[in-house]
Amino acid sequence: MSRFLFLLWFLLCWFSSSSLTVQAQPTGDWHLEKDKDQIQVYSRHVAGSRLTELKVECTLPGTQSQLVALLSDIANYKKTIYKTKSAYLVRRTSETQLTYHIINELPWPVEDRDLTIQMTFAQDPASKLLHIRAVGVPNVVPVQTGIVRVADWLAVWQVRSVGRRNLQVTYTCRVDPGGSIPAWLDNLAAATSAYRSFVLIRESLPQYQGKTFSFLRD
Repeated sequence: MSRFLFLLWFLLCWFSSSSLTVQAQPTGDWHLEKDKDQIQVYSRHVAGSRLTELKVECTLPGTQSQLVALLSDIANYKKTIYKTKSAYLVRRTSETQLTYHIINELPWPVEDRDLTIQMTFAQDPASKLLHIRAVGVPNVVPVQTGIVRVADWLAVWQVRSVGRRNLQVTYTCRVDPGGSIPAWLDNLAAATSAYRSFVLIRESLPQYQGKTFSFLRD
């Protein structure tokens, strides 16, 4: 099969398997994109911009310490974050803050995307709610030939322990992928990647049992 026919087949299958509404929606209206395996993925368009916002709601088996350990294990992102081509730790400032670089693999002929992210962890001492913030930071790693730099990225996690062995997660993010990507393909890729990443996270959490952090009270 030629690369063109393969691409056409790929896009048609991807498009037909999604319930995505392509038309831009007013800011504030969340649209359910995927509801599977007790993972709900929503999207909304940010009026007047290229930004797409996503929200994921799900329950994960594990503890806050396990989730922090997984997200801090940058070297293992190829196994825990969907479509990670490479990832490495740039620097760890403290137990609650680190900076890493990641390259996300996109289907041909769209170019791969990269960005550098600063991630911070904090737990509210009264509610025990875990807050995780991941923001794109510019000019840390030089732009690479053949890879497009993500123009804007912000992700926020709110994680509440339910009992002793489950986590209730609300994850929101906004992204401007930079470069040229058809809007419908961008939205499809974002919703699909979010869902599959949370499936991988759910499957990977058990391997981080026994991890502890001084700022956390599970």
